[in-house]
Amino acid sequence: MKQKTIAIMAAGMGSRFGGLKQIHAVVDDYAILDFSIYDALQAGFNHLVFIVREDILKIFQERYENELPEHVQVDFVIQDASKTPTRVKPWGTGHALLSLKHSINNHFALINADDFYGREAYKLMHDALYEDVNKHNYFIGYQLKNTLSDFGAVSRGQCFLNKNQELIHIVEHTNINKDNLLMPLNTIVSMNFWGFSADVFKIADNLFETFLKENKDSQTAEFYIPMIVDSMINEHKGIFRMLESNSNWFGVTYKKDELMVKQQLLKLISEAVYPTKLW
Repeated sequence: MKQKTIAIMAAGMGSRFGGLKQIHAVVDDYAILDFSIYDALQAGFNHLVFIVREDILKIFQERYENELPEHVQVDFVIQDASKTPTRVKPWGTGHALLSLKHSINNHFALINADDFYGREAYKLMHDALYEDVNKHNYFIGYQLKNTLSDFGAVSRGQCFLNKNQELIHIVEHTNINKDNLLMPLNTIVSMNFWGFSADVFKIADNLFETFLKENKDSQTAEFYIPMIVDSMINEHKGIFRMLESNSNWFGVTYKKDELMVKQQLLKLISEAVYPTKLW
């Protein structure tokens, strides 16, 4: 069986949420991540790689290693801050991507553990990665207005596209909230649902080494995926095509977001989009 990989960034500290939100139960014992895994498997992915911290590895292994359908391969990689002795937390999403370099050697998808992207997004990404003969890189685009929290600021990658729906520039914005918007509500943003070729690792490696030289003593600097993507575009080392999805995105950035997410998931279960038992 052809390996069709989706990697899941689950090493975040959950500081704004106040805990391990990656596997925080929202409906019964299921987290948002469980619905994402269900959608990914329905779309055709059969290899899951969890990117976790060393201190939560065992929790993820106990939860997923022997619980998913038999045809699904499950692997784990560690994202840590071992590059410098003083750093406590991981170095961000770009560093998470880089932690996959010894585990993946083909096209793969990459998502956040705590975002709900919708089943259509997984199907679009799966088919683009494994059925598109052009073998581009990809991302799922969402309108900014559909990605904001009512309870605080968020970070989003603002996307600039050409007429072919290809990314020409992406800028990571932090501290975005409904009261201080500096861009239109219909601005296309990335929610970190990416499709990459394995070529990304060499490029990311070089960029991260430069980043570390400049930020080795920082406790807060982060190496973002948009830095890697922008570099690939500027140096003509990759084309990133937007996949338009009509799926609803939602996530739990803050504890108060949880009620809305629970209501949305219960509605989808009542409509038989999801079974009451995922696996």
